[in-house]
Amino acid sequence: MLSMVILTICMLIIIRKFNINLSLFPAKFTTVYVCASIIAAILLIVTPSNFTGGIKAISLLIYGSIVTPIFEELIFRGFIWNKLNAVILKEWKTYIVTTILFALWHLGYIGSIAFRVNEGLFHVMMWKVIIGLCYGMVLGMVRIKTKNCYSTILLHGVMNIFGR
Repeated sequence: MLSMVILTICMLIIIRKFNINLSLFPAKFTTVYVCASIIAAILLIVTPSNFTGGIKAISLLIYGSIVTPIFEELIFRGFIWNKLNAVILKEWKTYIVTTILFALWHLGYIGSIAFRVNEGLFHVMMWKVIIGLCYGMVLGMVRIKTKNCYSTILLHGVMNIFGR
C-alpha cells in the first residue's frame, strides 16, 4: 500500500510539473458529485470490516477502496485515456483499448494473490482479468458519460468496497 501511495504522489508531482491533463475533476462540481462523494464516504465508513476485522481489515479496505482506485483511475481513465483520445480521435476506440489494458493490468496482482492461493492460481488469475474487464467496461462508460476521472475514482472505490 505504501509503495502505491508513493507512486501516486510521484505521478501527481510529474503530472503537475509537465502540465499533463488528466481530466481529473468535472468541469462543474454539481450537487450530484457532492452527494456521490458523501455516499461513497458513508459506505466506506460503515463497511462491516471496519468493526469486525481489526486494523488489518481497515488497512485492506483503505488500500482497496481509496489508494488503488485513485492510482488505477489516474493511470487508465486519466493519463492513458487522454493520450489515446488525442491520437485515436474516436472515444469508443479509446474505451476499448483502455478496458483491455485495465483487464490485463490485473495480471500484475499475481504476486499478492499467489501467497493466498494454494491451488488453481491460473483460474484465479483468469477470474481477476475477467473481473478487471467487467470493471473496466463499467468505469469506461462512466468516463465517457462524465468526461472526468473523479466519477470513476468514486465508483471504482465503491465497487471495491463490495467486491475486493
